[in-house]
Amino acid sequence: YEIPKRDWSSDVCSSDLVFGASGFVGGAIVRALARRGYLVKAACRRTELAEGLRTAGDVGQVMLVRANLRFPHSIASAVEGSQAVVNAAGIPYQRGRQRYDSIHAGGAKLIADAVRAFGLKRLIHISGIGADNRSSSNAFIRSKVAAEQAVVAGFEDSTILRPSVVFGPGDQLFNRLAAIAAKAPFVPLVGNGTAKVQPVFVGDVGEAVAAALARPDTAKQVFELGGPRVYSYREIAELTLREIDRQKPILGLPAPLMKIAGFFAQQIALVGLVPPITADQVELMCHDNVVRPGAKDLASLGIAPTAAEAILPMYLDRFRIGGRYNQHAPA
Repeated sequence: YEIPKRDWSSDVCSSDLVFGASGFVGGAIVRALARRGYLVKAACRRTELAEGLRTAGDVGQVMLVRANLRFPHSIASAVEGSQAVVNAAGIPYQRGRQRYDSIHAGGAKLIADAVRAFGLKRLIHISGIGADNRSSSNAFIRSKVAAEQAVVAGFEDSTILRPSVVFGPGDQLFNRLAAIAAKAPFVPLVGNGTAKVQPVFVGDVGEAVAAALARPDTAKQVFELGGPRVYSYREIAELTLREIDRQKPILGLPAPLMKIAGFFAQQIALVGLVPPITADQVELMCHDNVVRPGAKDLASLGIAPTAAEAILPMYLDRFRIGGRYNQHAPA
């Protein structure tokens, strides 16, 4: 389709603001908005990590803004002069002053308060499937529940998007499995691997945000975003092995043992390293993560979900024996 061009000469210095722009999902949202001709302010704590987003649009179309969700004045400064706000900020694990409560729940509250204070009309909040589970014992999920509650309480016209596990170049699902399969003698699973997941392409999440912003009727609505197919985690492992053309046994490990391993693995975050898995992530993989029947979904936003099989060859082939181009070698 043809990307609409925007006449910036008539703009009054207003733009759409994306918090968490340096992240995996946030970056996809910035690119989706830029393709539609929007002026975009890409807000993140470390703007040097988002320099690549400047090329997502024309010169000056994407502006980098430094913002820290722990400081109200920082958020207010970023929100001022915007016409719509997208909150895609989040952390996969806790480290130092970056805590679930302060970033997910506290940050969401401050953003909603600022949106209301400056009289903006739209706020899109990126949450996750399962964020309505108020009885969850998982600290990550509890913070997501609290974030949704804070957003709705602070700005009742918010739109909430709950993606399932997000995949694409740079993801933490298929890349992690492929890296393990390339080095380890087996591919580990949490438990028996029967929990269900509905991976959604990161580009589709970006498109969903752009579609929601273009439709005022999506205010006060919740959308659950999933791909076209539901897999078990064992099927995800099998799919990964097929894509990288490796044959490795898939071994289920007891969830309690994996949680203990995840707890100790997370301690390396204290010295600035990325833990391979955390106890909270292990617990999440013990439960289904799929779009509920009857929920508003990507189709409700006019988006046909992208199959994982169509995207995985674009970035997993580097894990093949012999490297990226080995599958093209003559027999």
